Amino acid sequence: MRLIKPNFKNSIVNVSATIANFLGATNNLPKIRLIEKYLKRNYKNIVYLCLDGLGIYPITQNLRKSSFLYKNIKKKITSVFPSTTTNATSSLQSALYPSQHGMFGWSLYFEKLNRCVELYMGKDYYTGEKVDMSEINKILDFTPYVNLAKSDYKINTVFPPYIKSSVNNYYYKKNDEMFEKIIQICREDGKQFIYAYNGEPDHTMHDYGVTSSEAKNIINYLNDKVQQLMENNKDTLLIITPDHGQTDIKEYIELYDDQDLLKTLKVPMYLEARAVSFQVKDGQEEKFLNIMKKYKKDLKIFKVSDLVNKNFFGPKSDKLYLLGDYIAVVKNDYKIVLMDKDATRFKGHHTGLTKREMILPLIIIG
Repeated sequence: MRLIKPNFKNSIVNVSATIANFLGATNNLPKIRLIEKYLKRNYKNIVYLCLDGLGIYPITQNLRKSSFLYKNIKKKITSVFPSTTTNATSSLQSALYPSQHGMFGWSLYFEKLNRCVELYMGKDYYTGEKVDMSEINKILDFTPYVNLAKSDYKINTVFPPYIKSSVNNYYYKKNDEMFEKIIQICREDGKQFIYAYNGEPDHTMHDYGVTSSEAKNIINYLNDKVQQLMENNKDTLLIITPDHGQTDIKEYIELYDDQDLLKTLKVPMYLEARAVSFQVKDGQEEKFLNIMKKYKKDLKIFKVSDLVNKNFFGPKSDKLYLLGDYIAVVKNDYKIVLMDKDATRFKGHHTGLTKREMILPLIIIG
């Protein structure tokens, strides 16, 4: 599979930068002109909806070309790298490059704590112990652009309970409730801007796979609900992107069981299941690279400094050290197992640089 570099002139970062700029949270990131043209049309309601994981690949595998979402794809854009919810939704919420917000992956290593920490869960990745996140939050703190907006649109968010928001927020527990709350807000007096997030179809695809009947059902459900939403709200602009795509997983690479590899590392492996970070002991770099050669059919090894210089994460920053020395990226439909033999083995996953993970739809309906 060909590996896709993030295009920071045509990515989810640029989608957020364009919307943020329109709402008065000005920024100097490249904008997407197509979105700007729609935003100038003075709609009463503007809705941005993130459907987690709904990349081009899940759409083409599960929807007909005549379906509402499919036929309203206006262009293709890229995700960020790693192509994972922690990293991508942070860019979507902040209109910042990954290098600026630093929320690169599910787990990061922090030297002061000597732990690999799950950023969303606030616990040690390997032991499950709760971690004091105060120091980490100082390093990774960012302000969502909805908090910086200066606009004649009233700003609203519609999130599941595990995403906190300090603006006018509506929490929901069931998928139907999310759409009901969006409709409710759109029918209020005055101009309304809504930032909404739904964890589907990502959750279902993790459990059952991208090409499963379960994935087809949830994606078609989302398609039908979006169509109903727009049929009942005429003066409304709806912009939809995912945060990343997803691919089916066929095999697992048991890196946790490679004792020779582990002996070359300063700290345990971390980051993500298809993009793994390594910090290598002094004097062990050549041995580390030699050991990794046996995985060359499945993994591509990048020096982090090379990825930084090639602009995979955005401009250089003081947070890039969190990525370690090397990153191994999966080239095929495999998942790396970092922890132990009992670790979760998802049937669908993402976080890498393949087309299925990186190429996303920009859906605009107005």
